[in-house]
Amino acid sequence: MENNELVSISQGALAIMNPTTPEKVLAAGRAAGLRKGSRIVEAGCGNGTILALWGREYGVSGVGVEAREDACSRAEETFRTAGLGDAIAVRCMDARAYVPDDLFDCAIAIGASHIWGGFAATLDALLSMVTDEGTIVIGDRCWGSDRTPPEFAREWPEVLTEYEILGVVREAGLDVAAVIRASDDDWDRYESGIWQSLLSWLAENPGHPERELVIDYLHRLQEEYFGYSREHMGWAIFVLVPGFW
Repeated sequence: MENNELVSISQGALAIMNPTTPEKVLAAGRAAGLRKGSRIVEAGCGNGTILALWGREYGVSGVGVEAREDACSRAEETFRTAGLGDAIAVRCMDARAYVPDDLFDCAIAIGASHIWGGFAATLDALLSMVTDEGTIVIGDRCWGSDRTPPEFAREWPEVLTEYEILGVVREAGLDVAAVIRASDDDWDRYESGIWQSLLSWLAENPGHPERELVIDYLHRLQEEYFGYSREHMGWAIFVLVPGFW
């Protein structure tokens, strides 16, 4: 079973596939200065929920880029249902291969830094998609402190502390306009939603040849969460704007 299929099984039913809320997503949009006429691109748009929220609230238009075909279909339906089918399109492809015809006012990647392999590479990729005055919104994991036990930190070499993220942002010539962190309740709700989706799939597929793989995946996620992620791992949306340098 490919990783994309595991993601679809475990998170496909989640409206927002990250430990955050619609209210926090809308707050990120306000901090990014979104308004009617703003053009947005989202890498790894999943089910399209975030773009739909911004489209309804701020009147933005744009493009969602997503590699998983089932998620692309759900995103298209999300935009149609929200009355945004003419304003927001879906490109069903690897975001690493996406080259916009015109630069955007804002580029976002919420929980999608794995596409490029980390925060810094994601920031570079998104900067190539926006105008000189464009804003960037990245939602990503981060260590709660620089005192994370090494045996845990080694499991996630691409994860940075918030202070390291600040350094990456400033090196790129940007400033942080806002940080909107996941709460413990956000984390619990998100992780529990994943476990429930996996358990439902297992109940519905008792004879599937890769059932044991899915069981192992469920148990590994839970062991990581209760073992160290719940205590040491953070998650936040970072709103980045052109800096005064």
